[in-house]
Amino acid sequence: MFARVTIWEARPERLDNMIHEIEEHALPALRRQHGFAGVQLLGARGSGKVLAVTLWESEQAMDATEEAAYWLRSFSAEAASGMVRTVERYEVFFSEVMGARP
Repeated sequence: MFARVTIWEARPERLDNMIHEIEEHALPALRRQHGFAGVQLLGARGSGKVLAVTLWESEQAMDATEEAAYWLRSFSAEAASGMVRTVERYEVFFSEVMGARP
C-alpha cells in the first residue's frame, strides 16, 4: 500500500466549506480511481493546517492518479481560500483504522 500526503494552509473560517466540498465532490472522484484504498483528512482549526492522506493499493495505482490528484488538490484549496504547501508520497508499512466516522 502507498500513500500520498497533501498539506494545505487554509483560512480557518473556510475549513467547513472545504470539508463539505471534499465530501461532495473530491471523495466521489477519488472513489472512482482505480486502486483507491481510503483517505484520512486531518485538520487544525486554529491554524487552518489540513493534511489529507490518500491510500492506494499499489505505487502504480498512486502514480496513475497524479493528474487527477492535482486537480482535486487545487479544487480543495480553492474551497478553503488556501494553498497547497506540499505533496509527499510514502510506502505504508502499517495501517489500522478502528470504527467509522469521527
